[in-house]
Amino acid sequence: MHVKIETVKKRMKKKFVFFLINDNMRQKYIFAAILNHVSMLKKSFSIFLILIVFQNLYSQKAVYQLPIASLTAITNPTFFYTLPKTAFKVDVVITKTSNIMGLYADFAEKLLGITNYCQQNTTEFHLKNVTIAHFTIPDAKFQFVAELSAEQIKSNFLKTLYKNEGAPDLQISSNFEHSLADILPDFFKNYADVVLQHTYETYTETKIVDGVVMQVPVTLKNITKKTLAQQAQEAVDFIEKVRADRYAILSLAQEVALEVEAFEYIVNQLNELEKKYLELFTGITVFEDICETVVVYPEKGSLILPVCSVVPNAGFSPSMNKTIAYNYYLKCKPQLETEQQTHFRETDASSLKSRKNNGYSIRKAVPTFVSLVHGDSEDLLGVFPIYQFGLLEILPPNLNSFEIGKWSYIY
Repeated sequence: MHVKIETVKKRMKKKFVFFLINDNMRQKYIFAAILNHVSMLKKSFSIFLILIVFQNLYSQKAVYQLPIASLTAITNPTFFYTLPKTAFKVDVVITKTSNIMGLYADFAEKLLGITNYCQQNTTEFHLKNVTIAHFTIPDAKFQFVAELSAEQIKSNFLKTLYKNEGAPDLQISSNFEHSLADILPDFFKNYADVVLQHTYETYTETKIVDGVVMQVPVTLKNITKKTLAQQAQEAVDFIEKVRADRYAILSLAQEVALEVEAFEYIVNQLNELEKKYLELFTGITVFEDICETVVVYPEKGSLILPVCSVVPNAGFSPSMNKTIAYNYYLKCKPQLETEQQTHFRETDASSLKSRKNNGYSIRKAVPTFVSLVHGDSEDLLGVFPIYQFGLLEILPPNLNSFEIGKWSYIY
């Protein structure tokens, strides 16, 4: 029994020694594992720092919308760009109708028996035609400053950008020329210029020649001005002569037969001559086209754009009239609505996992039906791209080679 107890003690002692040895090795193993983990953490942290430095050196820098806070630090070279904005050049053609009294209107009924003649000068205006053309201009509401990355500086990105994307020509001009020349017919305008006439008065004077008393005839030449009644009577006399000559031609009273072409030419000339003299009594109607140009800027919140007003007795005005029936508008109907995209952006921005982009901001044009509205009528003028109706998109960074000049105005 004693032997067995000793044997058991020896065995327990061996187990305790083995436990101590194993525990020491276990600590060394744990310590080595901790050192290895720390080394891996150092390597990962180093790689992370390298990636951050690399991204800061070679990625697209942030783009800021103007105006920006004064505390914003921008160390690299920058360039400015502005998003485009659609505008419309509207050419409005107005017809001016002028009814002008004849010089001898007061004698029309008395001398010629004409009752249908112009009794007072009147002027009326009405819209004849509207044409529009779209063009783009910088939108002052969307101006940005972009900071160049190291890669862009190295590749001389700014020089290439300015070279290829110069400021466009924004000049606009009307397709019409408004002439200020007198539109009255020369005959109608100049006929009454010759109003002076020579009159001769003949009488006798008693003269003594060599002691002989003689009655000598004397003619006195005077220049007098014709009265309006005299001018009208002369015009009537000429009209009657023209009518007599035409009757002689039509009745074949001439001795020599005329060819058909000559016959028609003479008759037409007599008709035209009679018409000109009759207009001195009846008056004339003159039509004149006047073009006015208006520039209109669509806005996203307003789809009805005022253009102008045309008042019958006053003419064109770029301002709207109190009487709606005289006003003209452009109606815009976008073919793509952006409400769903806007709602998605707002929902995504409120998410905790959302990461905001800080790259270039661009805006695409939306095809839009544009119509001319006047009263209850609506006439389609065409389909035009309008940038204001597009959704503002902020692109991610790292777009060093993105051709921003095709989407904006570079300054």
